[in-house]
Amino acid sequence: MGFIAFSLNLPWTLVGFILALISLPRNIQINAKPFTFVISVRSFWWQTWLPHHTAVRASSIGNVVLLGGDLLPNDLEHELVHVAQYERRPFIQAFLYVHESLRHGYRKNKYEIEAYEKVGNKYVE
Repeated sequence: MGFIAFSLNLPWTLVGFILALISLPRNIQINAKPFTFVISVRSFWWQTWLPHHTAVRASSIGNVVLLGGDLLPNDLEHELVHVAQYERRPFIQAFLYVHESLRHGYRKNKYEIEAYEKVGNKYVE
């Protein structure tokens, strides 16, 4: 990952750290490729008010991946695909993701489709 992409994603990475703090972090690890702070958390209580987000297992924003306790195989790898998407489209990826979700919904969001297909995991409600 280039320094420019990391710098442009820094606001999102800081938001990711704030979300980690309010999610009651358990531990933190650093993933080398893509460069990511992987933080295990106790709860995604702040996402449960969103439609179709009652069973969140993991989440990523910027260079931060948050992992809950009910992980399925390849959930981390799925989130690392999202971090790579942030690297390809620094700063604007979060806006593109939200736009795609509003337009097509979570299951038909092209960024989610890419992540599910690359790692071979399945959408589970």
